[in-house]
Amino acid sequence: MNTRTNLAYDHTNAAVSYPIERPHTSPNVRIKVSKKKEQTKAKRANATGLVKLALVVACAFVILLRGVMITDKCCSVEKKQAELNALVASNEKLQVDIDRSLDLDKVETIARDELGMRRAEKHQTIYLDMSQSDYVEKVAKNEFSPLLRVGEFFSGLMSYFA
Repeated sequence: MNTRTNLAYDHTNAAVSYPIERPHTSPNVRIKVSKKKEQTKAKRANATGLVKLALVVACAFVILLRGVMITDKCCSVEKKQAELNALVASNEKLQVDIDRSLDLDKVETIARDELGMRRAEKHQTIYLDMSQSDYVEKVAKNEFSPLLRVGEFFSGLMSYFA
């Protein structure tokens, strides 16, 4: 059987050992690890985790609150739209009723019976001749005179001081 291997990844033949650097300490020195530092680090890690969790919860709450507010506004807009449609339909119905009630014979009977009005007699009727065309008469001349304008300016100015 012909097998190919890559010796670069063959760890079984590696006999190289690297020297381990140890700190320069004497055998009489004892290293004391403070448990308080480890406890404060653990507390800080717990506190930052809680703060991050609180921020995530607050963001989720704000997003949900905005969704609720949008839904509420949409419902109020739909109610106002339904109310508007009902008022438009009512206005159209009232306009149809007004149009039906504007019969001239009906208006005349109401005026005569309820309001006590009567038709005008022949001597009360006045007829106007509308065959004349409109015309304009020019009354004053509009001539431009610089001396006249200056005189008007000073006379107007003197009227304020007098």
